[in-house]
Amino acid sequence: MSGVTRLSAKASIAAAAVLAFAGATHAASNGAAGPALPPFLQDNCLDCHDSDSKKGNLDLTALGTKFNLDEWVKIFDRVHDGEMPPPKKKQPDAKAVQAFLDSMSGPIAHADSTRELRDGRSRLRRLNRVELENSLRDLLALPGLRLKEALPEDGKSHGFDTLGAALDTSFVHLESYLAAVDKALNAALCPMVEKPPVLKYRYRPWDSIQHDGKECEGSFALAVGNHTAIGMAGMKLVENCVADTGHHIIDPDGQVTAVGLFRHEDADYRTSLTTIAPVLTGWYRLRVSAYSFGWDGKQVVPTERHGALGWGIHSTGEHFGTVDLPPNAPAEREVTAWLERGGGMTHGTDDHLRLIAASCENFRDYANKRKDVFGPFTDAPGVAVQWVEIEGPLNEQWPPASHHALFGDLAVKEWTPASGVPKPAQQAWPRGNPHALPQDPYGENGQKRQMVYVETKDAAADARRLLGTFLRRAFRRPVSVGEVAFYADKVDARMKEGAAFQDAMLGAYREALTSPEFLLIMEPAGALDDYALASRLSYFLWSSLPDETLNALADRHELSKPAVLHAQVERMLNDPRADRFVTNFLGEWLRLREIGDTQPDKKLYPEFMPWLQEAMLKEAHATFAEMLKSDLGVTRLVKSDFAMINEPLANLYGIDGVRGWDIRKVPLPAESHRGGFLTMAAVLKTTANGTTTSPVKRGAFVMDKLLGIVPTPPPPNAGAIEPDVRGSTTVREQLDKHRSNPTCAGCHKKMDGYGFALESFDVVGEWRGKYRAVGGAGRDEDARKVNGHRIEYHYGLPVDPSGEMPDGQPFTDVDSLRAILAAQPDRLGYAFTSQLVTYATGAEITFADRAEVQKIVAASKSHDYGIRTLVHLITESPLFRNK
Repeated sequence: MSGVTRLSAKASIAAAAVLAFAGATHAASNGAAGPALPPFLQDNCLDCHDSDSKKGNLDLTALGTKFNLDEWVKIFDRVHDGEMPPPKKKQPDAKAVQAFLDSMSGPIAHADSTRELRDGRSRLRRLNRVELENSLRDLLALPGLRLKEALPEDGKSHGFDTLGAALDTSFVHLESYLAAVDKALNAALCPMVEKPPVLKYRYRPWDSIQHDGKECEGSFALAVGNHTAIGMAGMKLVENCVADTGHHIIDPDGQVTAVGLFRHEDADYRTSLTTIAPVLTGWYRLRVSAYSFGWDGKQVVPTERHGALGWGIHSTGEHFGTVDLPPNAPAEREVTAWLERGGGMTHGTDDHLRLIAASCENFRDYANKRKDVFGPFTDAPGVAVQWVEIEGPLNEQWPPASHHALFGDLAVKEWTPASGVPKPAQQAWPRGNPHALPQDPYGENGQKRQMVYVETKDAAADARRLLGTFLRRAFRRPVSVGEVAFYADKVDARMKEGAAFQDAMLGAYREALTSPEFLLIMEPAGALDDYALASRLSYFLWSSLPDETLNALADRHELSKPAVLHAQVERMLNDPRADRFVTNFLGEWLRLREIGDTQPDKKLYPEFMPWLQEAMLKEAHATFAEMLKSDLGVTRLVKSDFAMINEPLANLYGIDGVRGWDIRKVPLPAESHRGGFLTMAAVLKTTANGTTTSPVKRGAFVMDKLLGIVPTPPPPNAGAIEPDVRGSTTVREQLDKHRSNPTCAGCHKKMDGYGFALESFDVVGEWRGKYRAVGGAGRDEDARKVNGHRIEYHYGLPVDPSGEMPDGQPFTDVDSLRAILAAQPDRLGYAFTSQLVTYATGAEITFADRAEVQKIVAASKSHDYGIRTLVHLITESPLFRNK
């Protein structure tokens, strides 16, 4: 066909696009002819995609009368990627392909841009549950407030929970939001007039320790005196056992200096400390004096292993942190935890502070009294606790910051019938702690419990002043006099009905925090003003509402100035709240929130422990934080010369010389299989199930998350591969049969190669040369023991990690694959930038956005495609600064 004819086709498509978005579905409805099907498609595609064949459910003849943007984008991408025409068909000349693509890209981009100009890129959406929790935390100055677990899970679109398409709203959401707001406002109230004293409790664990499980069936602890085993609670495995029938360690002669803790069958051993029950919400300092030791089945022995001890609450699953314990000699360690008044650790419930012997292995054989393994099993890990201490509440100011967030500088007074003001609906105090020490003024007797009220000399004026400040922050924009009056009138009405001032104000705050202005992110079409820009920045980098600095800059209309915007992004990335960005973005982008959805089979992977999974997440977060801090390039996502690891991960990775629980930066040798996210244990575990690995699942993950290619969903009749845990066939052999189906072969050709390379890593991310299998050939390595019991797997068939890229380029293993990918920084940069833009703006990358993404990537090249540079370029781009 001539160039004139090709130009006419291009023009007619563009005309149809404009008409379609102007409201005319068919060009013919205005008396104009419908767009002609481009000659390239007529010559190369119509045989399979006409009204009769409709292969792939695509009828090209229908596109001649109606401009369907999504269909045209799909056609463009299939031709661009060489998928159409299919390989078995006659292939068009390369020049013809490029001419077709050139003729199509402009009209498609024009149509897409027209839509974006009209509607904006991003849609109206609500705050997801992480954003809601953080917003209430920051708004009410309650940094440890816990809400999100009580809210419904959010949906996802394009891999993220920041897109409006995923964030539906139902009556269940509204009910849970009301409950969450009520909890937050109640927690923000000042409970007493005077600042509470900081109390410090110290306990010897053997005075209060209690063990779950029946005797000889589960957990147990060791009474230690000067590094010598004196007796055990929970089961009688050594002579002179010192324990009562309730599984409490007793110490009549004062010989005990520590309690040695192990784990039982469920690998989640906890020790209740029922004496600790704080009754004021706030920060508490949790300290412990402890060390790690070895156990040979009969006696405490020295060890070179560091231990770890975790703090948490049993019923809620709350985890406050894990501390490293040195071997053989005690050391003091501490974490700071936000403990809630009236919940979490009240006496009489199951919500007690727990010490978790995180580093200890699963001692099932001990629980079953298999004494035959005691002798040869040496250096079994344990942790010895000398004392536990809790100190708090730790308040920097009084009334607390949360009171100032609601009531500013208004005073708090004790209410009595003679106060002359209505009695407030005071928050109920929890029942006292019967174990409280005599100096505890908030214990069982409750001498210091007060009913308090907020004093106001001019309720109407104070209400308007406080509401003006509160609504400005909550709504993330200036509020009008009428909006303030709307809520102030409700305060006035409630007070006329006899409500106390603070209760009337709480009612207004509650209504504001459940209104669309707070719960929804509203952005007008077009360029974002300074207030909308402040919100987009804060929810991108902090997952929360703007702080005072951003608000002040928006009020002065300075935030949109390039230099000011750049400086603010730097400030925000350097702020501790940027940890939220690291955690939330990785949780969504790499699906790390799903890491605990499956647990490794205990027979096949007995070495896996919960603290190893915690370490995996720490590595991922620390690695991305280091890349962000040092502006490291995107090639480090697949291949890096360092790893952020601790002792458990170093053992898993086969790296020597790393001791202790704390994560640190470790240089890697050039031949290391580690470094980067592609071979990181957190990613490898998330992309496997508890029994086997899947090249399909891992291959699709690499395509989608690292290369930006969304795999086509399998057809309904594609079938699935059942894992062969007996080891008679490899997954490659099973896939070969599956790929013989022509319907499946095309997609598997694109993604399976990446997955085959990752077959060198097992379910928990450990390097392997052979697959593990249960039964069959018997026990491996002469019945080697792991976690106190003999392993129940053997090594079967060898792993074949070789494969080829979709373009046919071969690779031998994961290291050669990483080298191929690392040599394509533009491709990695485009994919990563697309993911980051989607997360940051709450909108997927459309055809019209592609050119801008390419500009961002090109601009980052001079900075080696650095992650921090990309964040800056994104926030400065039209994609970010327009709806």
